[in-house]
Amino acid sequence: MLNSNKVSEIKIIISGFLRDLDSLNNSGSISPVRWEELNIAADLIKQKLNTLMIEQERYSKDEEIRKLNQTIAELKRSFSDVQLNVSKSFLPHLPADEKSKLRIAVEEEEMELFYDGRTSILDAAESAIIAWKTDLPGPAIENLNHAITLNDKLFFIKGLFNDDEEQYRLSIQKLNEMRSMEEALEYTRAAFPDWDETSNIIYRFYMILRRKLDV
Repeated sequence: MLNSNKVSEIKIIISGFLRDLDSLNNSGSISPVRWEELNIAADLIKQKLNTLMIEQERYSKDEEIRKLNQTIAELKRSFSDVQLNVSKSFLPHLPADEKSKLRIAVEEEEMELFYDGRTSILDAAESAIIAWKTDLPGPAIENLNHAITLNDKLFFIKGLFNDDEEQYRLSIQKLNEMRSMEEALEYTRAAFPDWDETSNIIYRFYMILRRKLDV
């Protein structure tokens, strides 16, 4: 099952690409700068299609993680029920030092399954959801405004900045001055704590941001 965010983004890029081609057909010629933009768009479409292919290949692995995650949650609920029953029926009758020993023994027996020997399954499952962290962002840019189309700008102002164009302008200006994605995320998470980092609009915004700070 392909990620709808990536499919939607490819559709947006292709739509703009086709409009540029229509413009070429109507005018008969375009500037060298527009030719360069067309080539960049073509490369970006190719990269996005490769990302979809990789997504398809890893889907089975992500599905396995999801099922394991569900199993772990069920086991934890069952284990909590057992702990509750033990604490009610057994622990009150033990001396204080014996209760402490039993609690320590139970804690030492709790295990967290790992996906690759280092990353827990729960962390891996979360990373699989946050696609903008791992997808290829596209060609590097020097200025965010070079990659933000008019439709993007209107989309971001309405969906992320509460229709406040001045807040959008100031935020883009600050982000353009930053040198790393970590610095940018620290700023956006502090300034806009209500942003949903699993949403389509955040995917689009952060993928553009990564083209400047993470390529």
